[in-house]
Amino acid sequence: MKSDLPKVLHEILGYPLVYYSLTLVRDITKGIIAVVGHGRNKVIPYLDAFHVNVVVQEPQLGTGHAILMAKKALLEAHAGHVLILPGDMPLIRMESLAGLLDAYHASGVDMGILTARLADPWGYGRIVRDKKGNVKGIVEHNDATERQKKIDEINTGVYVINKKFLLSSVEKISPDNNKGEFYLTDVVAMAKEVVSFMVTDPDEAYGINSRGQLAIAQTRMQQRINNALMESGVTLVDPATAWISPAVRIGHDVEIWPNVHVMGKSRIGYGVKIMPNTWIKDSTVGKKTIIGMGSMIEDRTIEADGVIVPYSRMT
Repeated sequence: MKSDLPKVLHEILGYPLVYYSLTLVRDITKGIIAVVGHGRNKVIPYLDAFHVNVVVQEPQLGTGHAILMAKKALLEAHAGHVLILPGDMPLIRMESLAGLLDAYHASGVDMGILTARLADPWGYGRIVRDKKGNVKGIVEHNDATERQKKIDEINTGVYVINKKFLLSSVEKISPDNNKGEFYLTDVVAMAKEVVSFMVTDPDEAYGINSRGQLAIAQTRMQQRINNALMESGVTLVDPATAWISPAVRIGHDVEIWPNVHVMGKSRIGYGVKIMPNTWIKDSTVGKKTIIGMGSMIEDRTIEADGVIVPYSRMT
């Protein structure tokens, strides 16, 4: 990212990248282990609010090495399987995680992998299957042959793995690859059988490794949120310029004009009209209120029923 800020703390719609992964898994389990390395002095204070078990990976020698660093925490956990996902993939949906978990539990195999098909799979690990369609391995892009690079099914980096199998197999991984790292993907070849589940939306596999990719992911998240709002009865006069955080809640028959930001945990009552060039953050706006053009409202409660805030700054 060419930044003093760790990648997972760069924001999309007002929330760090890691927020999206944490909020997803928090709905599945309270037993969350976060493996941190670079920039951990900044990342750990943010993680504290989520009450996770933090494990430090030093040095950072790959995803398999991260599991080895978390071995003690995993042994202490009561669960029989482990769900693993990256902290820089904000577009993964709960439906996909549920589909992967259902497929894994129904099959009784050692491991489940979340996959995607991409028109341009450059840079991603490829899913290698046998003639019967069974997953036989994952080959990282830098280690793939020219033939394997033509495979369009990719590894998202999201797995569910039997804990006993995971801890025994990572001990056997070697850094014999172009990066000299311990790849978690190497355990796939050690499993007797692997089940896969493919996402319906390729955007879910989108990882962040640059400012440009961050901007693209934010636009796609914006579209997802705005489409859901419009389906629920909210009017967005210009959806491309309405920026609304994922934790915001908006009632029906709300009208939002161009260049509006509604951030944080704001609550907007039904029938509200928000005029152009307005910023609202961590505030509650009562029903049938008109927010005048150019308003800035932070940490405030605006009373309901016809209260008008014309052209004002309220902080």
